[in-house]
Amino acid sequence: ESMSKPLSHYWINSSHNTYLTGDQLQSSSSVGMYTEALYRGCKCLELDCWDGDKEGNRHVPVVYHGYTLTSHITFESIIKCVENYMLSNPNTYPIILSLENHCSFPYQKVMAEILETHIGKYLYVPDAAALSKPGAELPSPASLVGKVIIKGKRPPEKDMKEGDESDNDSDTGDEGEAEMKTNESNKNPKSKDSAPSTHAKVVPELAKLTLLHGHKLKKFETSIEAHNNHMHSIGETKITRLLEKSGSNAALWRKYNVNHMSRTYPAGTRITSSNYNPTVAWAMGCQLVALNFQTNDSSLLLNDGRFLQNDNCGYVLKPASVMGSNKASSSKKVSIRVLSASCLPRPTTQNRADEIVDPFIDPYCHVTLHDCGIDHKDKEEYISDSKSTNAVDDNGFCPVWAAPSTNKESDKKDTFEFTVQNPDVAMIHFEVNDYDVIQVDAEIATASIPVSCLRKGFRTIHLYDLNGVRTGPFAFATLLVEIDIQ
Repeated sequence: ESMSKPLSHYWINSSHNTYLTGDQLQSSSSVGMYTEALYRGCKCLELDCWDGDKEGNRHVPVVYHGYTLTSHITFESIIKCVENYMLSNPNTYPIILSLENHCSFPYQKVMAEILETHIGKYLYVPDAAALSKPGAELPSPASLVGKVIIKGKRPPEKDMKEGDESDNDSDTGDEGEAEMKTNESNKNPKSKDSAPSTHAKVVPELAKLTLLHGHKLKKFETSIEAHNNHMHSIGETKITRLLEKSGSNAALWRKYNVNHMSRTYPAGTRITSSNYNPTVAWAMGCQLVALNFQTNDSSLLLNDGRFLQNDNCGYVLKPASVMGSNKASSSKKVSIRVLSASCLPRPTTQNRADEIVDPFIDPYCHVTLHDCGIDHKDKEEYISDSKSTNAVDDNGFCPVWAAPSTNKESDKKDTFEFTVQNPDVAMIHFEVNDYDVIQVDAEIATASIPVSCLRKGFRTIHLYDLNGVRTGPFAFATLLVEIDIQ
């Protein structure tokens, strides 16, 4: 794929609250989660930055989920982690550091110093004059190879006035999380000298390093006219409200995302760190669809499948249909026959007692379409459709579910037919499970494939474990399917 177009033309693999190892309220924060996310293909990392302690005369900014019991890690330790990754991967496409900045001025200055000290040679420092030119395009991934981009606050003036509204994840789209933080903030007041207000200013040392400036969404018609380095962060709940409020918002949002960036993130009510389905956000042309990488649910596995495209470099060129084009992708009928599998491992959740009682698995394949279409009110909505094969008893080596098609009436019962309304965005998710009469069926292996990447005929599909890798017992796990597209 061409990598010479502006950043806004790409879907970019993105994570939410990257530092967390578990739930949103009391889990540990870990630098290792940044390493895991980077090597899973993530290109946008989030850091929630807060005032920490002082070591002598030096302020120590920390990262954690504010006003919760999650543990603290230092901002500097994360930047050192990014530095090590850049040293090992000098040809990576740009890494975006999304700074949710709650720090007071002394701590912000230290953050800027840390960035300059550890990754200064990798930082993309934008030219202020170039950014101020009307219609100035964002740089391309190709021009930013080996670079780190800062997303945060870059006020258009030297001093942001008290009435200006910058954009943090906590105050843009998720009212539940914003309310929680506001209530906690009232219980834990800080002095006016040490903590910035909700509409905080940012120190020049940090602002000059920032390319992508978050600002609050009011109307897309107004936002479209803003400088192209201005962007929005929109919570999961606000995505739904925007699309339900007006049918025109979908087209306006896509138009905005042609030249500007949007980041979406999970609702604050997802305290277990579950994920929202990314399909609608992708359909709106949102570049940074942030997910909780510590939770290997179907949404994260869809994300893995999306970004296997383009050599898993973390950037996928958006199709014309989500780039504000009037040419929408035409619907398709996709037929899938799941014929057989090969070399399926036992579920990792099984314990040794189960192995003694039953050393075999009873696999079946669950196939789900994740799509985005138009409802009866002419508004865009998420659509899903699922089908399943029967379970095959005691055979994980070469289970057979159906024979190749003979164009007979009897073939229909083994053929899964899906109507795909948006083939440019839709995904097919294959999930192989172990049937259990008593317990919950255990997930064995998965694969997610963009509908646009499906090809007619007999196809072998590589299966992955829940961490999105094919190693060890998963190295040879495959499905054999027959696909027809009309």
